[in-house]
Amino acid sequence: MKILVYDDNPDFGGHQTMACHGVEALASDPGLEVVFMFNPHNKRLADCVSGISNLQNMEAPCTTRKFQGLRNRIVKTGIQALAREFQKRECDLVLCIQGEIEDSSQAVLAARKTGIECVSYLAIPHPMQLMGAKFGGLRDRINQYLFNQPSRYIAIAESMEQLLIDRGVTQPIAVVPNGIHSPPSVSSDIPQSTSHMTLGLFGRIEFNQKRQDFMVQTFCRFPGQFAGCRLVIAGDGPDAEKLKQLVAKCSRRDDITLMPWQNDSDAFYASLDVLILPSRFEGVPLVMLEALARGIPVIGSARDGMRDILPEAWIFEPENPEALAETFSRARESWQSEIDALRQKILAEHSLENFKTGFRNAVCSSL
Repeated sequence: MKILVYDDNPDFGGHQTMACHGVEALASDPGLEVVFMFNPHNKRLADCVSGISNLQNMEAPCTTRKFQGLRNRIVKTGIQALAREFQKRECDLVLCIQGEIEDSSQAVLAARKTGIECVSYLAIPHPMQLMGAKFGGLRDRINQYLFNQPSRYIAIAESMEQLLIDRGVTQPIAVVPNGIHSPPSVSSDIPQSTSHMTLGLFGRIEFNQKRQDFMVQTFCRFPGQFAGCRLVIAGDGPDAEKLKQLVAKCSRRDDITLMPWQNDSDAFYASLDVLILPSRFEGVPLVMLEALARGIPVIGSARDGMRDILPEAWIFEPENPEALAETFSRARESWQSEIDALRQKILAEHSLENFKTGFRNAVCSSL
């Protein structure tokens, strides 16, 4: 059987990381021939794919652009080119990696056009209006036609499955939770001091979703709740320069450190006392799972995967700086009583091997 994996998104994030682990599981199956067609401008994805054995790689002839759902209605050249490529390759199945519904949608439509089964591995089915996208409400109405184009879906959590159903999806949906490598060592020793703490944010620097700007502003606005704390933000992304400018103007700029993307994530986590996820929306953040597996508490907005996994006392009303400051102030005094059980739960339920097995089974269920 031949599977063509497709991702023409120029950006790289946690969903691409999980997709590469899933593709590795597919490529290790001797009964499958796997081809990965990806955006050549996505260098981090190219590096990730290059390390997978028994995988054929090729460049995608088109790319996801803003308002892609509307573009699909007007310009068909990319869809037609992909349809020809899929037929030439004699694919049995097209697996589309979709961060959100517009991503890789040309391939979804090309598979539909040629009658080839298409599985969408979709991370974030949220309405664009909720995500704060430009003309989000209009794009939601335009994009509605895309939701029942795939033959099947793979969702990353039950809450994401429910969102798909709420968006009108009637196609089958399999849920495959994200998985992580076991940390190199998991200590049972819980630090007792909370008078001096290092708070961290780690990921793509993009204000609309990740809200690093909101975190910096809250950290400076409530010095009492964040007394004795330093804030470290690591990552790269479209708003990195804006973040530098924002921090330079902050009253607590000497307590804030900006770092580039960290390839050595173990060293970064080892430097943290608390991970904070102030995101406007998420799927199931890998950084949350990785931190919890290391015994690091996570404070997150009450959305999506954070709301599903974190204790009630560790989540706060999104976009509410007072709620974030108060939640952190309470949690810093009580998190020690909850972290060990949560750490064991993550290690048991979110292993990388469980993910690979579940992903391969979900993709191949009809083959």
